Amino acid sequence: SDQVILTGGIETAERFRSWRPDLRLFAETSGKNAIIVTAQADIDLAVRDVVTSAFGHAGQKCSAASLVILVGSAGYSRRFQRQLVDAVRSLNLGFPWELDAQMGPCVEEPKGKLLRGLTELDPGQRWILKPQHIEGNLWSPGVRAGVMPGSEYHLTEYFGPILGVMRANTLEEAVAYQNAVEFGLTAGL
Repeated sequence: SDQVILTGGIETAERFRSWRPDLRLFAETSGKNAIIVTAQADIDLAVRDVVTSAFGHAGQKCSAASLVILVGSAGYSRRFQRQLVDAVRSLNLGFPWELDAQMGPCVEEPKGKLLRGLTELDPGQRWILKPQHIEGNLWSPGVRAGVMPGSEYHLTEYFGPILGVMRANTLEEAVAYQNAVEFGLTAGL
C-alpha cells in the first residue's frame, strides 16, 4: 500500500519514513496540551474541566490536558488550589470492571519517560499530590506545582495521570507557554 495510518509516537513515524521516504504517512502523535485559567474564570467549572481532561482515561488520551497555566492572580488562588486538590483526591480509582471507577489504570506498566514523570520532579517543582502506585498498572493521579517555562515537564508529553501547574503573568505569556511545545493537539481557555 502507498499509505500507512499510525497512532503512537513520532519515533514510530520517523522509523517508517527512514525505510521509505516517499511513503504517505498519516500519524497521530499526541501532544502536550494545556488549559489556561484566568482570574475571570469560574473556578468551579475550571477545576472540573481541568480534572476531567487531565485524568479521564488516566491521562492516556491524545487530547488530555497535562498542564494548567494559571494567569495573574489565578496563579495564587488558594481556592483554585484547594478545589483542584479536593477534586483530584475525590476521584474513584479502579479497574474497568469496577463500575464506579472514574480513573482506571495505565494501559501498561509505566516505564521510561512515564515512570520518570510519575516519580521524579524537575528542579524547583514540588508535588501537590504525589502519584502513588496502587496495584498492577493503577496509579493515583499526580499534580506537580512550580513547572517552569522550558523545563522538561513543560515541554514533554508523558501520556499518563500527571498534571503540571504553571503560572503566567499575562494571557499573552500563557499562550506563549502553551505554544512553546513541539506538539500540541488541544488547548483550552
